[in-house]
Amino acid sequence: MEMEVTTTAGYKAAVFYEQFLVKGVFKYWTPLLLQRAGPKPGERVLDVACGTGVVARQMVPLVGGEGDVTGLDINPMMLAVACQQFSDHCSEIEWQEGQAENIPFPDQSFDLVTCQQGLQFFKNQLKALQEMYRVLKPGGRVALEVFMSPECNVFYQHVFEVLASRFNVPITDLTAPFDFGEPEELEGMLITAGFRGLRNDDVRQEVHFAEPEHFVEMVIKSSAAVIPAFARINDSENTELSQEVQNELSGFLEQQTKDGVLTFPMFANIATAIR
Repeated sequence: MEMEVTTTAGYKAAVFYEQFLVKGVFKYWTPLLLQRAGPKPGERVLDVACGTGVVARQMVPLVGGEGDVTGLDINPMMLAVACQQFSDHCSEIEWQEGQAENIPFPDQSFDLVTCQQGLQFFKNQLKALQEMYRVLKPGGRVALEVFMSPECNVFYQHVFEVLASRFNVPITDLTAPFDFGEPEELEGMLITAGFRGLRNDDVRQEVHFAEPEHFVEMVIKSSAAVIPAFARINDSENTELSQEVQNELSGFLEQQTKDGVLTFPMFANIATAIR
């Protein structure tokens, strides 16, 4: 799939998403997801809500030349960044625009479906899981990773409390990445969708951010791809707000910084099941 590179705000947000969230957060979580997903040589794999492709890229050598990797995302700008910044993978991965609730592939097309930090953003989560079930072959597997609640991820909880105050919005407007964090809800929905052999682990993993002095600015810019409240502010407003919040959080961030790197734990549920 060929992608047109643009300079729109949406494309910039996707670039920041790759540069900040992928490199600071998701690259540390992806190996844990893949370890539980267990991709095998020759398998056909679909990564739902693939973003800029961190899971799909690491999947390629695991399924090998006889395997096949597809990345699906509703946001064409994410796919554009995936193809532009990692052009060598464009011949190895099929990038497909589409909704998780209406996956554009026939029944029983894949051996494995993965979804890293996407389920919480879907409008109809059960329908998305039913679609994952539909496109899996009998005996195929699903592997999902979803952050636990803000109360478990206390670092981000504190940052979002300060941001919500500065933005004058309810904190729930900012916490979408942590809005599907109850394991019982995830497990129940997988069972309702038809899956069996369910395993769900609550997992702790440290994440690392260089340049902690720009942490707040990068949180706002990179999260604009998935949090509407951040997408609504322009660059000049972002710079002013970011500096104000950065100053307010400076002592808190310094406590978590060692050798110039901001480091803190995050907690997620990683669930696997069988069709």
